[in-house]
Amino acid sequence: MQETIFLGNAWEDQYGLNITINIEKFEQAIRLGQLEKNKYGDVRLRVQRLNSPNEKSKATHYVAVPKPKNDLPF
Repeated sequence: MQETIFLGNAWEDQYGLNITINIEKFEQAIRLGQLEKNKYGDVRLRVQRLNSPNEKSKATHYVAVPKPKNDLPF
């Protein structure tokens, strides 16, 4: 099973999510083939709610590289 590669955080408010991404980690994930661009130049990211908000940053979600489909349990 692949380790989760975290790229940033997100904060939920009444209108949606505010997302921050570490551009160096993002570019590295593309260079290493962990994130792939489609023919339109888009990449797929995983945004998932944290069990409890981060005490320091108050983030409510994390942003990560999605796990390959063959790593996901059925």
